[in-house]
Amino acid sequence: MKRFLERYIYNQDLALQGLEAKRITILNFCCLMMGFDILFFSIKRFFEKTLTSEIAYFYTAFLILFIIVYTLQKTRYYITAKVLFLCSYIIAVVGLTHILFEYENTEYNYLALPILALFFFDKKWVHYVTLLISVGLFFIPYYVTKKRNIENFVPEEKIFLFVILFLVVNFFKNLNDSNEEKLKKAYVELEEKRKNEFAHLQLKSLKAQMNPHFMFNAMNSIQNLVLKGDKHKAYDYLTKFAALIRENLNMSEKSFIFFDEELLLLEKYLELEKLRFRTNFEYSINGGENLYNIKIPSMIIQPFVENAIKHGLLHKTEGVKKIILKFELKEVLHCTIIDNGVGVSESERIKQRNGEKSTSLSTKLIEERLMLLKDYYKLNIGFNYEKVKEGTKVIIKISFINENE
Repeated sequence: MKRFLERYIYNQDLALQGLEAKRITILNFCCLMMGFDILFFSIKRFFEKTLTSEIAYFYTAFLILFIIVYTLQKTRYYITAKVLFLCSYIIAVVGLTHILFEYENTEYNYLALPILALFFFDKKWVHYVTLLISVGLFFIPYYVTKKRNIENFVPEEKIFLFVILFLVVNFFKNLNDSNEEKLKKAYVELEEKRKNEFAHLQLKSLKAQMNPHFMFNAMNSIQNLVLKGDKHKAYDYLTKFAALIRENLNMSEKSFIFFDEELLLLEKYLELEKLRFRTNFEYSINGGENLYNIKIPSMIIQPFVENAIKHGLLHKTEGVKKIILKFELKEVLHCTIIDNGVGVSESERIKQRNGEKSTSLSTKLIEERLMLLKDYYKLNIGFNYEKVKEGTKVIIKISFINENE
């Protein structure tokens, strides 16, 4: 899987760096997803015996368009590829909305158009023109072809939906760009000043923790809520997502934080993971109610929770996925994380089958950082796994300092 991504999805042009390289990777990913989407529904309709010749012709035309976009990118016609992708997307949605499925709500696919423009282009006028075009195209089935019922249709509400989604994604895009710039400057300073290894590792940990797959899954889940009309829940989770990103950035600049700050971050993260898994995920946090007057090293616990979800719960196919966090203050702070996933042994077998490394980058960074914390701050810190009948149990021992230290 990793080799497939590196060869066909990730940008291969070494001349491209930073944001532009990421844009090409996103473009490749979008082309791949569109291709899979067309093939999936073609096969589905074939077996359902609803694949007419008209639908097959349109699906083939759409597939050819996205293959051309991918080919243009591979031959380094990047601007042409990005423009053609947006045009192909518009053609595809117009075809679905006005020809193939006239009485289905396919016009909501226009919501993605201005978001794609935000990802692919820097020019603000392109962003706003694309937003206006997408709103105009959305209204055609209601006021021009009149294929939709406008009895309870509120145009102001739909315009607001387009604008708020555009502004939210634009905000996160600017936040991400700002964070990338901060990280870039930080690495330059680290190379110039030759700071100690701990500071360098802390920045690497920040970059590893801001997992793009997690961010994509969170945004995708939020978008699904918007499309389903659950606006209040979508706005609630957007607020939590923004708060999580902001707290991650704030904590990355601190060596120690108050325990309640770490607890709040964990709760926000688990809430977003619950949105991802929907009703198939439960979590509980116990023992942290009265531990507000201590400080602990920042960004230590969350990576272990992420590992429990990624390597344990994600592979669990039956029953409700559960994770429990317990805190107990002894001579050091004990944090116990228990999940009912597939367990360490099965997780290792799955990794081997998928050709993944036994130890991930994030796990390696955690271990290195814990060792450095122990040596640098002379803290009694470490972690160990205990055998359980089901899932995985890890105990993290974290030294703490008093509030006024």
